[in-house]
Amino acid sequence: MKKLFFILLTLMSSISLFSANVVVYSENFEKATVGATTLGNADAMNYGGGAVWTFGLETNYPITGLKSGYFNVTNTGSDWWTLQYRIDSKFLVKQGVQYKVTFNIQSSVANTIGFNVQDAVDFKQTLNLKGAYTIEKFSITTTPMDRDDAKANFMWAFGKPGVPAEIWIDDIVIEELASTAVDENSIDKVKVWSTGNKLIIDSSELCSANVYSITGQKILSTPLNVSGRTSVNISNNKIVLVKLTSTNGVSKMIKVQMN
Repeated sequence: MKKLFFILLTLMSSISLFSANVVVYSENFEKATVGATTLGNADAMNYGGGAVWTFGLETNYPITGLKSGYFNVTNTGSDWWTLQYRIDSKFLVKQGVQYKVTFNIQSSVANTIGFNVQDAVDFKQTLNLKGAYTIEKFSITTTPMDRDDAKANFMWAFGKPGVPAEIWIDDIVIEELASTAVDENSIDKVKVWSTGNKLIIDSSELCSANVYSITGQKILSTPLNVSGRTSVNISNNKIVLVKLTSTNGVSKMIKVQMN
């Protein structure tokens, strides 16, 4: 039994569930500069509609470190798009890939602002800020990008339904999720079952399969075609272990009781 446990543990530990994420953008404002329409590495844009704001660096009461981004919105304008803090054309986004955006933010009053990704995908999320200078940490995962795009923009929109407020932002990080993150559930779509002494693997996804006996002996190693079904004769084994691995490296081990 100890030997069996060791084999199972070894097999399971060999599975790589996720590849590393890649940081494609970061801004903590420690070395940031302020321009007429820029704050740090991003654009601070006023598109009119009656919107009025000023922006700069907070050095007296930063969220973290020595500096934070600071916005003083005195009029939110006529629509959501009137005031934008926008990371524009800083990196290439990739089709089918998701991006995780994390940041710290605080507002002087309860507020509703938008977080949008445009051009490469139409992604919107509403952020309901607590106000009262409460520091809040957000982690947002976008939907997969519709296409490769060097001009995608990630933005915080401070126009309506936002209200006049002081807003601070800090520690912005954008990560390109490993491609496996988009497809992490694809392995779950692969169906594996037994009929008599046959092991059936039915895959609608491009992946490979390794079949092991309960003692760790490899019975089968084969690539599976898209929408392909593979039938394997299994003899002298009441239980088999099937390791499925997607083309992106996501793996899953399935234990199958043979009939």
